[in-house]
Amino acid sequence: MHEITIVIPVFNQAYLTERCLNSLLENSKYTNELIVINNNSSDNTSEVLKNFEIQFSRHSWKMSVITNQGNVGFGRAINQGVKACNKKYVAILNNDIWLMPKWDQVLLTRLTELGADMIGPYYDETPFDPIETPKEAQTFIERNAGKCNKNWVSILMFFKRELFHSIGEFDERFFVTYEDTDFRERMDRAGKKYFQVGDCYIWHLSKGTRNTQNLPTNYEQEGLRLFIDKWKFDPRIREQGFDARLKRRWSKIKNKMGYF
Repeated sequence: MHEITIVIPVFNQAYLTERCLNSLLENSKYTNELIVINNNSSDNTSEVLKNFEIQFSRHSWKMSVITNQGNVGFGRAINQGVKACNKKYVAILNNDIWLMPKWDQVLLTRLTELGADMIGPYYDETPFDPIETPKEAQTFIERNAGKCNKNWVSILMFFKRELFHSIGEFDERFFVTYEDTDFRERMDRAGKKYFQVGDCYIWHLSKGTRNTQNLPTNYEQEGLRLFIDKWKFDPRIREQGFDARLKRRWSKIKNKMGYF
């Protein structure tokens, strides 16, 4: 049952892309289609992608690379990838992650069980260890199977492709930041449901996709300005209230103990 297309925008940091694609190839169960959007990387990303095209083809995957002549930004790259999809489900991935075994099977199952429009995994941002991290992933999901909460996760967004037809594509005016916040706002206003689940564990390098060179000056401030101009409120407000801060503090305590 191969109903999922993976979409991954990349810009430099080939070593992160390599780790992500290795885990994708090794740990996917219901996936055999991958679309990578190369936003004019200046390192050896193109060479890495060519090598992976060979590896994926040996495992009966269809891997396509869309190469842009400039860095068009995260949102526009996502739109390019989703438009090229032909599967029922889409998973948008950052390139700075590692995926647990059968991650796609778990997210597909939970999306259906919860009747959700979008679903995301628990993610760990402690230092990556190729031996210990998979062990921690297994322990975590054994403790937290069946649990979920109404958290927004933009690091890995799993949804039916028809969601794009329902609420629209990513707003391409946002370059790197707040494009996902804008998408979430549209989902909220359309009454769409999203969850984070404790059955799926991934590792994420915090801000790994942003810690690169040649990004536009003040790109984050410009994204915030665009959001406020569009929606007439500052999205940071909902993260600064007492309830939100208490929730984050409690989540950190639970996470340190290995609970979701």
